[in-house]
Amino acid sequence: MIELLSTLLFGAIAVFFAIRLYSVLGRREGHMEAPASREVDQNRAERDAAQAQLRPAFEGPAAAGLEAIAQADTSFDPGQFLDGARKAYEMIVEAFARGDRDTLRGLLAPKVFDRYEAAIAKRETRGESVRTEVERIRSAEITEAGHSDNTATVKVHFDAEIATETRDSDGKVTAGDFSRLSTVHEDWVFQRRTDDSNPNWVLTRVATA
Repeated sequence: MIELLSTLLFGAIAVFFAIRLYSVLGRREGHMEAPASREVDQNRAERDAAQAQLRPAFEGPAAAGLEAIAQADTSFDPGQFLDGARKAYEMIVEAFARGDRDTLRGLLAPKVFDRYEAAIAKRETRGESVRTEVERIRSAEITEAGHSDNTATVKVHFDAEIATETRDSDGKVTAGDFSRLSTVHEDWVFQRRTDDSNPNWVLTRVATA
């Protein structure tokens, strides 16, 4: 009888502790689900990362060319390039109007500089002066890009609002009207050598779009 009571007592104690363990840890399969969930999250993260790597780094009509440039120059960033192209547009347009050869020399390819310098010289010979101001660049978009022979090339389409006028030696307006804005649509082509430590891009061509 005593042995039976002892067995029942220990059995009750065992059931009590089993219930307590169940309440703390939960079911065995439930307890094992936590690390499985972490594994699922990790697998999902790895899968998302792999998909992100498969997605193209660049988009748009110039994507392939931009990728080629980025492979040759890992520091290339289209957004930063466009910021610089906008600044260069304003600097070049206004420097040309002022006849500022020093500013133009650092921003233009040699052949382009020679043409701009010749135009400035003709104006000076005629005693003409030009006043130009870029009021606003409405848009700047990379439309073409490529990399060949260690040279990166990017074409940017600009839509800009510009005020300009030309005066003769007597101060009379002969062209333009500075009080009115003209909308200009142009394609500018910039280039730089990717095998050169010089990070500066230069303007190699301008065409009306």
